[in-house]
Amino acid sequence: MDNTFDKMFYMEGEFLAGVDESGTSDIAGPLVAACVILPRIDPRVHELKIFEVNDCKKVPKQFRKGLAEVIWQTAIAIGIGEVQPSELDFFTRQQAASLAMLRAVTACRHTVKGRHILPDFILVDGDHPIPINIKQATIRYLDEKSLCCAAASIIAKVYRDEIMLRLHEAYPHYGWDSNKGFSSDEHLAGLDKHGPVLGVHRMSYWPFRVNRKHKVENEKDHVKWEQRRRGWRAAATRKQMQEIAETLWTPKPPLWSPSRGFSNLHPQIAKPTENTKNLKNESGSKKTQESSL
Repeated sequence: MDNTFDKMFYMEGEFLAGVDESGTSDIAGPLVAACVILPRIDPRVHELKIFEVNDCKKVPKQFRKGLAEVIWQTAIAIGIGEVQPSELDFFTRQQAASLAMLRAVTACRHTVKGRHILPDFILVDGDHPIPINIKQATIRYLDEKSLCCAAASIIAKVYRDEIMLRLHEAYPHYGWDSNKGFSSDEHLAGLDKHGPVLGVHRMSYWPFRVNRKHKVENEKDHVKWEQRRRGWRAAATRKQMQEIAETLWTPKPPLWSPSRGFSNLHPQIAKPTENTKNLKNESGSKKTQESSL
């Protein structure tokens, strides 16, 4: 892909950025967005491999990392934004995508000097603008037309895939090294055996909840999915209680025992000391003297 489409926006300013996200439809892992500012490509100066960049869905996975390296070497600045699963359960999908893109734009830094750079104009892949005071154009399927948007899609995809590979090392039961958090058969089978990982799975997404996008075909399927959901919730509860019991809870001595009475962990119910006894005796004698007067 060349930069013919991007040239139409060069007049908008010095720094033209493309923004795209990855992981919108997955059921585990974060949503990642990338912002990429490319220079005005000159074949006499820049690496021509940059023209091999395309929409990440059209690039075979064995070539994505290599193209990501080319993008890092060519780009003026790159920013990456993440929205975590706990946040995804709170926001709508569109709100989460806008938040990830906003974080990517505000995190955009020079690839060599490391200084912060804000773009003069943003090309956004999608229908909704980013909530930031920067001129922008929102166009659907822009990663198939714009070189900088295609570069952003590859950076976001490669970055998120690396996150899912690390999560797979910690939780190898769900096949995240291959499905990257998508609701594949292997992923669902892992959920049946081990339940969801709280903080990693998006508990407001299907199949954890019924939504309009995934309507059950009949009552029999609905009953089957509800049984699976109950099993997932039970497995997650057992896992959380086990973790709390084994790692988070620090055993404490009892507040009272026959040998030592109340402990000093709670001063308000601690065993009276000699000083407190003396104070009580003094106050008691004063009261008797006042009553005698």
